[in-house]
Amino acid sequence: MRGKATEKQKVYTKEKREEERRRGGLKLNVSSKQIIIFLIEFMAVSAVFLCIWYYIGEFYQCIIFFFAKNILIAMGYTQLQISAVRLSHAYLVNFNLVPLFALAIATPKMPLKSRIEMLAVGIPLIFLLHVFDLVAHFPMYFYGSEIAKLVVYSIGVGNVAMPFVIWFVFFVKKFY
Repeated sequence: MRGKATEKQKVYTKEKREEERRRGGLKLNVSSKQIIIFLIEFMAVSAVFLCIWYYIGEFYQCIIFFFAKNILIAMGYTQLQISAVRLSHAYLVNFNLVPLFALAIATPKMPLKSRIEMLAVGIPLIFLLHVFDLVAHFPMYFYGSEIAKLVVYSIGVGNVAMPFVIWFVFFVKKFY
């Protein structure tokens, strides 16, 4: 009987597969070749967007500073305190929109609608994180606030992870 499965083995295998499918959750059905192609495409698109970001990032930082400045004024900071912070070339820190765009472009089999939704949610969310990060730096530096320090460090970690978390949510949504 070598090479042939008995009825009991067939039933066990089918039941086991069903159980694994139920417990296993997300099944992507992608090959290692597809994953490598995705990673290469993601890196290439990221490099292109990083080059573009070098030129438009300063404009983006000005927009962030405009909103942060109004919040800081409402918090009671003076124009002198606000102007004391030099932000030239700070836009290179806020580059995490680059991987968000790269993931939206490079992800295979993601419908255009999902890509647009991902960017429509991700861009404002990351923008708000950038504004809050800048605002939180002021009480940290001017008053040595430990709470502000915790917020700044937390947002710093969140800023790095956010594009990938947003991508994961929209990518997994496609499978459920």
